[in-house]
Amino acid sequence: MYKKPKDMKKTTLATLFAALVISVGCATTVSLPDRLDKFVEKTEKEYKNYTEEDWEKSRAEYDALVAEMKENYDSYTTSEKVRTMQAIGRYSTLVLGSEISNASDAVGDVLQQIPETINGIINDIDTASLRKSVEGIKNGIEGLVESIDTAKIRKSIESITENIDTAKLREKIEAIVKILEGE
Repeated sequence: MYKKPKDMKKTTLATLFAALVISVGCATTVSLPDRLDKFVEKTEKEYKNYTEEDWEKSRAEYDALVAEMKENYDSYTTSEKVRTMQAIGRYSTLVLGSEISNASDAVGDVLQQIPETINGIINDIDTASLRKSVEGIKNGIEGLVESIDTAKIRKSIESITENIDTAKLREKIEAIVKILEGE
């Protein structure tokens, strides 16, 4: 069917407009590797001032980008895959560095408290009471040593050895050795 030139002009304009909208839409769509790279660059610039809440938001955004990357990974070019992995590595390094920094801050806080704690313990030690305890232990040990009757112990050991039939004991040991040797 033949259309009038006026209708043809409208159709052509509509087609050109649609093509323009589609091309602008495609041109403004930023690929995931680009978005991930920009996200990491922003994080690299600002992470030193991040609060815990900022890190939570950052991790949530990162997790969403990584999830999207996993869904579409096979559709990326080798170059895009490399850029994506590099961005993930850079972000992971930032997170690790932040965690190490936080841990070292916590350790530093604890280390700063050690001298105060030791001084508190030293101040709480009652030297007179401690001296009394040490003297009591010393006296107890001396009393224990003095109470040992070495003559009585010697006599008990002699009595035990006198009552053992050493010949019979030697005979039994020799029989056990022969059994163990297979004779």
